[in-house]
Amino acid sequence: MGTSAQERGSAAGPEPAEVYRRALAAGVPQAEDERRYGLALAAACVAFALAGLRRLPVLDARPSGDDSRTQLVAILEAAAHTAQTHRALPQLAGLCRHLAEALRRRWPDTDVDITALAPYTPRRR
Repeated sequence: MGTSAQERGSAAGPEPAEVYRRALAAGVPQAEDERRYGLALAAACVAFALAGLRRLPVLDARPSGDDSRTQLVAILEAAAHTAQTHRALPQLAGLCRHLAEALRRRWPDTDVDITALAPYTPRRR
């Protein structure tokens, strides 16, 4: 499935994605099939990301620096990354990546290194 914290040399326990997948597989045996699981996860992430574009007019009207703009860019990039990781939906992954790049150009304040943010950091409003 993935590399657990123990496999990386840490005793922190399994990654949340592994825990989720094991729990899902208990009721949905197809989740153990790498190809099916990857395709379904990628599809869900891409659908969520693209649905978020409905907020575009609202976000566009917000002032520069509004964190919800960066959130939309991060969601699009995460969907693309998930699809790429699972080798699924390459065209839609490319679309998500292209849209994120376009939004970064449209909103220069969103051109930040998302990986530098601490996980679950409260965003200012």
